Amino acid sequence: MTGKTFICTLFSSSGGNCAYIRNKGEEYLIDAGVSARAIETSLKTLGTSLANIKAVFVTHEHSDHIRGLEIISKYYRIPIYAPSLSCSAIGQSSMHTLLCLNRLDAPDAVDFCETSFKPFATPHDSASSCGYVVNLGEKRVGLATDMGYITKSTAEALSACRAVIIESNHDIDMLKNGSYPYHLKKRILGDYGHLSNESCAGFLPYLIACGTKSIALAHLSAENNTPAVAFAESYNTLKSKGITVCCKTSPGDVNLAVAPREGVCVLLDE
Repeated sequence: MTGKTFICTLFSSSGGNCAYIRNKGEEYLIDAGVSARAIETSLKTLGTSLANIKAVFVTHEHSDHIRGLEIISKYYRIPIYAPSLSCSAIGQSSMHTLLCLNRLDAPDAVDFCETSFKPFATPHDSASSCGYVVNLGEKRVGLATDMGYITKSTAEALSACRAVIIESNHDIDMLKNGSYPYHLKKRILGDYGHLSNESCAGFLPYLIACGTKSIALAHLSAENNTPAVAFAESYNTLKSKGITVCCKTSPGDVNLAVAPREGVCVLLDE
């Protein structure tokens, strides 16, 4: 981390999700879907710690987004913000987390000295679900995962975001021909399931036209997707629209990467 603003994913998959944001000395997490120990280990590679986290923002109450909250709450007492209905679901079985929970529903925002977080609703089969737009002063970044389709409000929220973390969960053919039972395939493909590679890729030209310069494809399914397949879908769609992707040997219109299941994927370091 060299600049005043640093944004990255730490974990990204159906097994667990967590993103890290640092802005002018303020540090935050979005989701804590792996163990507190794993998050602390990952943060240490960046030269920081859970002790420095100012707040955790939760997208929804599914375990791959909240697994580490109870231990984090027990030992660090960090404020946690989540949609109201998700708070109710989380608090039922998480005593320490309950004491740290704060209800946050769109269009309300949480403002800190240098950073603000504004949620927007996303369509997912949970008690409630949201993405976040993070205002960093001169820049905005967005996160949108766990959604069956791109709603108008999601598109509006993510417009003009400098960097975006967006779901590219599954390849439709891999899912349809895979081993999942029919009811699970139907759930994932439905309007309250997960965003496919195809749907994600089709949305990217809009983001880039609205000013997005860095994109991380996130929340990939381990069974119904691969990083290469997800990247190729988005890359080819962008190429067909005349949009170039940056690479080591030449500049382009946008930086495009696949967030690894575990490991740092940097979107901004300025």
